[in-house]
Amino acid sequence: MRYPLLSLFASAALFFWTCISLHGGVPVIPEPNSVNLSEKTFNKKNLGRIKYVTAKDLPAEGYEIQIKKKRILVRSSDEAGKYYAQQTLEQLSRADVMYCGIIKDAPRYGWRGFMLDEARHFLGKEKVKEVLDLMGRYKLNRFHWHLSDDQGWRVEIKAYPQLCSGEYYTQEEIREIVAYAAERHIEVIPEIDMPGHATAFTKTFPELALGERTVNPKNEKLYPVLETIIRELAGLFPGRYLHIGGDEVFGEGWKELQKEFELRHSANVIRAGKTPIVWDDALESELDRNTTLIHWWRADHPESLKKALEVGYKTIISPWDPFYLDYIQDERCKEGHLAWKQYVNGMDEIYGYKLSEDQHVMGIQANLWTERVVTGERLDYMVFPRLIALAEKAWTLESNLNYQNFLERLEIEYGYLDSIQVYYYDFRDFDRHPEPLK
Repeated sequence: MRYPLLSLFASAALFFWTCISLHGGVPVIPEPNSVNLSEKTFNKKNLGRIKYVTAKDLPAEGYEIQIKKKRILVRSSDEAGKYYAQQTLEQLSRADVMYCGIIKDAPRYGWRGFMLDEARHFLGKEKVKEVLDLMGRYKLNRFHWHLSDDQGWRVEIKAYPQLCSGEYYTQEEIREIVAYAAERHIEVIPEIDMPGHATAFTKTFPELALGERTVNPKNEKLYPVLETIIRELAGLFPGRYLHIGGDEVFGEGWKELQKEFELRHSANVIRAGKTPIVWDDALESELDRNTTLIHWWRADHPESLKKALEVGYKTIISPWDPFYLDYIQDERCKEGHLAWKQYVNGMDEIYGYKLSEDQHVMGIQANLWTERVVTGERLDYMVFPRLIALAEKAWTLESNLNYQNFLERLEIEYGYLDSIQVYYYDFRDFDRHPEPLK
């Protein structure tokens, strides 16, 4: 046995949960919002005897599990709720003992997201599917897919095949991944970043460029090209949203240029039947608050979040401090974010982050930018277990969040991650999984 002490600790955690589950806790992540168990135990030989019924009295994505001695009844408001009940039961079944009783659960937020940047480094569909599997397990439901940037264009556009000069997803592969996500009740949101971060685009269309990294909003030939791209994307991604970027465009005169661009570009998105999402940099473009989502990432600009909420924009909370997973999680790590290599975004900071209770907050999201993530192993190390902490933060009521309790439940999940060979960062033993530098 390679790690006898760690295995012993995991066994102790299982015993711990067997002992305390009668008092309201269960070995499940995210923590369910209502647990009422008895001293009676469920015979796990009867796990195949589960009855599912639709219950419209429950909230969206919500479920109720009634565990009897020899059978289980699952009530859910929709197919997503049924799926999440199944994830809870799968985790419960891994404990030594399952107790009878009732679990009632529903998410705190409708938007529980993760963003993967594949423009910087292309990781491939099998790794994306692995990520989607784990997102489903922990009840995350939005996969934000960053598919274009300065380094590459990663989605096939039939009208402009020259956009893809390196590794990319064919439209057939895109449909395959979207369907795979849908089976796990995950909506895929593609991002084509404009007007900045557009080198992959401007190299293909230099006549539409204004400098190397930006498009030229004054060039009328730009908009038909973008409209064609948007139409193809709308056909590939059946979800409600299309992320159009809008971040980090600097220089004299850009404020008004960007406003003109965002208004016309977002109008194209709306005509294609999608709701545009923009980074909060584009807030001053005065897009329609009823048809636009704001994605707040600039932790150093809290006034931007305040303005978005005061104006009435539906807003996704995703500040770089602490929700960017390309920042290191341990000061002993060597390869962090390009700007601040040694800035630590710890799992405890994610879990303890104070969220606004404003009604316009749709939910939260963690982001992984991949300038320094080349391999799947490196992705695992940067994302897990921090994404699991964010999943609980997004699902569980604030009043039920308890970090120490979360760490106890996480002990069991480490065993699951080991079983599927996820190369996670192990805060219990830094040397167990040495930091992969690529």
